[in-house]
Amino acid sequence: MRRIPQRLNMRQHRFFYGWIIVAVSCINLAVIFGLWYSFSVFFVAIIEEFQWSRAATSGVFSCFIMVHSFSAILVGSALDRFGPRRVIPAAVCLVAAGLVASSRIQELWQLYFWYGMVTAAGVCAVGFIAHSMILPRWFERKRGLAIGIAMAGIGIGMQIIVPTSQYLIELYGWRSAYLIMAVMILVTLLPLNLLLQRSGPEEIGDVPDGWGSRSIDNVTAATEPESEERINRDTEAGRHPNALTLHDALRTRSFWFLASSFFFTPLAIQGTLIHQVASVTDKGFPPVQAAFFFGMAGIFGSAGKIIFGSLSDRIGREPAFALGMSCAAIGVISLFFLQEGRDFLLYTYAVLFGLGYGSVAPVMPARAADLFLGPHFGKIFGMIAIAGGTGGAFGVLLSGKIFDITNNYTIAFLVAIVAIILSIVLFIRASSAGPGKSPGQTGR
Repeated sequence: MRRIPQRLNMRQHRFFYGWIIVAVSCINLAVIFGLWYSFSVFFVAIIEEFQWSRAATSGVFSCFIMVHSFSAILVGSALDRFGPRRVIPAAVCLVAAGLVASSRIQELWQLYFWYGMVTAAGVCAVGFIAHSMILPRWFERKRGLAIGIAMAGIGIGMQIIVPTSQYLIELYGWRSAYLIMAVMILVTLLPLNLLLQRSGPEEIGDVPDGWGSRSIDNVTAATEPESEERINRDTEAGRHPNALTLHDALRTRSFWFLASSFFFTPLAIQGTLIHQVASVTDKGFPPVQAAFFFGMAGIFGSAGKIIFGSLSDRIGREPAFALGMSCAAIGVISLFFLQEGRDFLLYTYAVLFGLGYGSVAPVMPARAADLFLGPHFGKIFGMIAIAGGTGGAFGVLLSGKIFDITNNYTIAFLVAIVAIILSIVLFIRASSAGPGKSPGQTGR
């Protein structure tokens, strides 16, 4: 029997640092997306003070989503060049500065600039897009689960920070609430990322999933003097069999199907989420109750991210995504029929829409990584994220415009349901046309 070298034997049994990155990512996303979704309660307070139209005010968040998305390619390049331990703390400072300035605005254009542009650019480098680029490099076999656990922070942030924001607004006003959030973001995220963030497993001499995930044959093969370097080299080459450049990816049907699916998904999700508090209060429910169910949706969103992320590793990305988005559609239907005396529909919405929208955060980037992970993945996913941001911005603006014209959200909810159906069809087409197969299909 061949003897396992002591260094590799120790590597095989040590704790995999990738799970620390998952924990850091979860906290980052909880704080940043608590800010993201708390706009729905700030939205109501700002309209009450300035009496701006809902279309014009929701346009701030449309601008936010567009800037957030179009910053993705720059963020991807910065992460590749400087690493997340330098990029994320700088972005945290930018977010805090944007919130402080937003608390002092007097004109609508100022809110567009400081929140819709400055804050949005910072959020891009701390939020979903950045972590969708960072996390797949740490995991292969448990990619969906790892991303799902990290993305569960989005729901945690919704559950904690959105109701807290509503409480702060009622207690101190929306301007002071923004200042408090700026301090909270600096105090929590700045030291966390400076101390614990890393670029990838190679930075600490590890491999995706950790050396403990490698077979004993791979470890004992390292008995030759040069074999450890060869394992690292072979693992690096085998991990990215497609290694497509951005130009190559743009020439594939799978890219365009996936990007189109990612356009319609946030069109439905963001168009519903940002207007949900307003739509519920319009039907006679108090703002605190609406914010509570928003937070409840966040709890189930967290569960959905873990459930559907893990499920996608087992049964495949396509059925997991289809099941999750079907839940989201039923949730939107619940809002469609909501009225006073039908409080149970708020529970139906919070549970099913929360679970459903939760499926997007782990499954979409995991599928993109299945298809395109390689040296150029940051740029490729950045382009896909632009499609998602465009759809989300359009959905938010469209829902606001529909309300201004019809004085209700009925047509907006119907648009969301149609968009969900299209997103499922296009996601399945992306998978069938793509160069890779999901873990659920390959039996990982």
